[in-house]
Amino acid sequence: MKNLLLASILIVISISITHSQKKLIAFSSDATKNDKQQIFIMDEDGDNVKQVAYLELDCYSPKISPDGKTIVFSATNQISDYLYMIKIDDTASYRFPMFVDGGLDAVFSTDGSMLMYRSERDENNAIYIMDMVSGESFPISDGSLATHAEFSHDGTKIVYSSSATENFDLVVLNLTDTTDKAQQVLVATKDAEIYGTYSPDGMKIAFASFDINYKGTLKVCDDKGKNVKTISSSGSSYNPKFSPNGKYLAYVSDKSGGFEIYVCKPDGSGMKQISNEKGNVIEFDWSGDSEKIVFDSQSEGVSSVWLVDVEKGSKQNLTGDKANNVTPYFQK
Repeated sequence: MKNLLLASILIVISISITHSQKKLIAFSSDATKNDKQQIFIMDEDGDNVKQVAYLELDCYSPKISPDGKTIVFSATNQISDYLYMIKIDDTASYRFPMFVDGGLDAVFSTDGSMLMYRSERDENNAIYIMDMVSGESFPISDGSLATHAEFSHDGTKIVYSSSATENFDLVVLNLTDTTDKAQQVLVATKDAEIYGTYSPDGMKIAFASFDINYKGTLKVCDDKGKNVKTISSSGSSYNPKFSPNGKYLAYVSDKSGGFEIYVCKPDGSGMKQISNEKGNVIEFDWSGDSEKIVFDSQSEGVSSVWLVDVEKGSKQNLTGDKANNVTPYFQK
């Protein structure tokens, strides 16, 4: 009897641990009473779906803080964009979220101490950083039209795209450098270099180079902007993202006809397509363990959020296809 009781306790503990290890996925959906896009969260298996934003604005692109307690998201009235923040454990913040700033494209630093975003609040589309403790924010870009900013994994550098010259160039800002050399142009060509992102070890940067016909070529260089290597030049490719363990590089490309997700090693070898749904993939994100990718497959009128196991290739539709479910993000 004692052995049976012990076995039952161990099973309960095992189930509890497994449940506690489930990560959240945040996404935008119009499965709401006001037909607006609002922010939802769910477990990584698609269970426990909960609406966490109730605004009279369309809300997109949620990002979960590294500690899993906060969600920042964009809201728009089709004229202006705004950033709001809610506390997952504070249900009052669902209807009364904290206003952050006018802007979009928010991203947390790896340690959660900083929030970076793009804003036109000073009549110029600049990159801003907000200190999460003080709430103070300040611009860090070079004064030109700037976009697609990303932190390095250690939070000491930022890569973004600057229009200071004729085209968008890839620029790196060293936050630890107090000299006038802190900001350097990394890659500058006749094309537009956008979607810069650091590898976890900070030694590589992947980006998309767009020509005059808006065709994107995926490339990787070292952290000094040298040794540029083309990863994918067929079709139009963009939005590269290294897996958190640095083993893989994923990106979106239309080389098969529609926009789908491809995964390869950082040197471009071992290329494979891991999505093939009816719609076009617009946004995707890695799980923290680098084993899965969550993505949206957008068709006319409806979109679904899918989860795919990168190694096994198995997929699961987490939201169904009866609403517009987009811009998913994995809790790290």
